[in-house]
Amino acid sequence: MSHRLDEAIRRRTRGAWRACVLSLFCGAGVAFGDSPTATPTPAAAGAGAETVEPGAIEDEMRVTGVRTRRIVERPSAFVSVIETDDYVAEQKDVAEVLGEQVGVQVRRFGGPGEPAEVSIRGSTGSQVVIKLDGVRINSALSGSTDVSQLCLGLLESAEITRGGDPLGSGEGAIGGSVDLRTRRPGAVPINRIEVSGGAFGTWETTLLRSARAGPLEYGIGYCGFGTDGDYTFARPDIEVSTRPPTTRPPIERINNESIRHAGNVLLGADTGEVGHLVFSDFVTYSKRGEPGLDSGDDPLGGQNPYASSEGVQNLARFEWSADSLGWAGDQFEASLHHRYQRLDFEDPGVSANDEPVSSLTQTHTFGLDVDDVWSFDALAADHDLGLLVSARRDAVYADESGDRGRTNVGVALRNDANWLDDRVTLAPGVRFEWIQDLGAYWLPAVGVVLTPLPWLRIKANWQESLRAPGFDELYLPDKGFIRGNPDLLPEQARNSDVGVVLQLAELGPLRDLSFEGGVFQQDIDESIVWVPISPRTVEPNNTGPARVRGFELAFEVALTRFLRLTANHTGLQSESLTTGRPLPGRADSESLVRLEIGERGRWKTVGEMHRTGEIPVSPSGAILLPSRIVWSASAAINLAGFDALHMPGRLREFWIYLTLSNISDVAVRDGLFFPQPGRSGFIGTEIEW
Repeated sequence: MSHRLDEAIRRRTRGAWRACVLSLFCGAGVAFGDSPTATPTPAAAGAGAETVEPGAIEDEMRVTGVRTRRIVERPSAFVSVIETDDYVAEQKDVAEVLGEQVGVQVRRFGGPGEPAEVSIRGSTGSQVVIKLDGVRINSALSGSTDVSQLCLGLLESAEITRGGDPLGSGEGAIGGSVDLRTRRPGAVPINRIEVSGGAFGTWETTLLRSARAGPLEYGIGYCGFGTDGDYTFARPDIEVSTRPPTTRPPIERINNESIRHAGNVLLGADTGEVGHLVFSDFVTYSKRGEPGLDSGDDPLGGQNPYASSEGVQNLARFEWSADSLGWAGDQFEASLHHRYQRLDFEDPGVSANDEPVSSLTQTHTFGLDVDDVWSFDALAADHDLGLLVSARRDAVYADESGDRGRTNVGVALRNDANWLDDRVTLAPGVRFEWIQDLGAYWLPAVGVVLTPLPWLRIKANWQESLRAPGFDELYLPDKGFIRGNPDLLPEQARNSDVGVVLQLAELGPLRDLSFEGGVFQQDIDESIVWVPISPRTVEPNNTGPARVRGFELAFEVALTRFLRLTANHTGLQSESLTTGRPLPGRADSESLVRLEIGERGRWKTVGEMHRTGEIPVSPSGAILLPSRIVWSASAAINLAGFDALHMPGRLREFWIYLTLSNISDVAVRDGLFFPQPGRSGFIGTEIEW
């Protein structure tokens, strides 16, 4: 978890915290994004869309009602592509949208405004690289990303690569990667306002505009969020194999108020006949209480009523891209970026057993990325030969752990070769990664795609990946019960997967039919786990090899133009090969069923069932969080979609909506002592012109 949570842990009594820290730290739809997009059917795109011949494959694959637009670099990759406009008027956040995809589990460490991390195919949060407009935003301290700090309203799309991404994302992408994109100006200017509010004093506002002005393109957006966070929650029903479950009365989440302001700016212009220059900046300010864990037996459940944190994050990037540069490449892109993050943590430590804590941590990351592709014919095949060069410098300035820095340099070479009119694709590649103080590593990868029929693809991949320990894992100061370990070795992994992808535009009365089935396995060497090294101290250690294996199933179909069904299921089995016990923090299964009824662009009702299997939260596997089923629903109407209402002509959308979450009011936890809210409701409106 983040450095901020480490600081929250500091103030607790040492004996009780050992188990809490262990539980925390140890703890599909499918996309053919690799092909040119085809015109969607009327069922997919609404009235006015061009038609597709019956039975013809669309080279885009839709995920939970989501349209694919961007080209995937690795044709053999298993990728889910999300377009955020498909979740209009549903009051979802980034964590919810990502967590609905096959192979993805989002671990929330509380309710609205509290931290959330992404896990792909059983990975930890630090084994997933998350990028915003092509730049990684993972914390240099923990290696993970708190996606609760991101705003869905400012994003246009998200692309999830499952099963490791060493060639494209380099170090850290053992489980995969998530590439988030802010909204880009299109041919038609977009002005949008969204306002919503509801349970626990929660509100959210989004304002944005994107347009072109002569040779310039620009986008500007703002997103505000606030919550009191004072929900009542049930204490955990802990299943221990040696005794009956414990039951304790519900209590209220305290010191859980949160506020966040985020904004982005984008400016772009052509440079000559072949080039394009873009500057983007994304800034976030947040302030929130830090209630910590509910691990105590006092009336507050051990929550901290006084601790708080305040943070600022800024990501600035210049990018120049060009096509048809002759010997210099057919698709060229170069970028420079700087990421700054500041975190202030305060805890007055007013109780008898606590000490005051005041810490300031600042991180800077400077980066350079160059990606070049040459297209040519050779050996009876079409080739796309890509060269990627990246370098970054992470620097941390912290009151407690001192100043630290690390440089990473990576060079990747990949080739996509297509034979027999793209019926056979071979995609080999290799990446060289040098990490200061940790050495140099070679990461080979190979993928294969077979297309025996226009509507059927068979994919397979094998690759090696790597994750360097975060600065907290290496250098966290000894706090008496928790400390870093400077002798840690990087995690290294081998990923393999194979699966089939089927898509038909029409099959009898069915439209937009898609199916994916596949299996995967990941073998990790020198897995990093926070473990007790004495009765009083926990530190990260390389615990030897671990294995994660599982399967993914995803299905989507439009039964009529008014009815769409999406379902996916991920089965997971993880274990330490040293102890034979399950890896903490991984649910053994995730299932989603989503039914959408309505006429797109006019009205819709959505019902969702999300099932999460048992989650082991102790290294021994003896303590489990029980499985759960969460039901949610929403209803929305676009007043601008009905001519009889005589809305202003410039108004394209005027949605009014109502959402209900966790309708059955079940107790939800992804971490042992991090409660999430029960039943809640929200109302809102989205307007676009």
